[in-house]
Amino acid sequence: MSTSAAPAFAVYGRIVDTTPLYHAVCDRCPKWLGPVTDDLAQHVWDVRQHAATHPAPPAPARWIPGSAAPRRDTRGEEVGQVPVYRVFCDECGPRYTGAGGTDRDQLARYIALHVAVHQAAYRVTTEGSVEAVRAHQAAAEADPGRLTY
Repeated sequence: MSTSAAPAFAVYGRIVDTTPLYHAVCDRCPKWLGPVTDDLAQHVWDVRQHAATHPAPPAPARWIPGSAAPRRDTRGEEVGQVPVYRVFCDECGPRYTGAGGTDRDQLARYIALHVAVHQAAYRVTTEGSVEAVRAHQAAAEADPGRLTY
């Protein structure tokens, strides 16, 4: 009896873009370290939430156009860039739009889910059983990437 192993599938992650990382700083709290995030909406929320913990400063003199604008005590800064990854598959080609994001561990899970789709499809072609077809349908639904026809 000979057994044949399932073929290896060329599914991999690739950097497709970068996104900025934001960090909140506060002049009144030099030891406070604000969270670092790549989500701009969350970053704005973090800055506003920390700024709300300080009492409002007394009203400054009227700002004169052309002079340096007053700097806020709590503010956000861009501190770097983080890569954005996406799943690619040589077998599916350009019809497959893989899931992606900034988390490499999540990317590895997305790759494993897409490989499971190919393994289930291979099982359908070799076995042809109803269970194999159901396993392929379940694997295809679990894969967050989409195949366009």
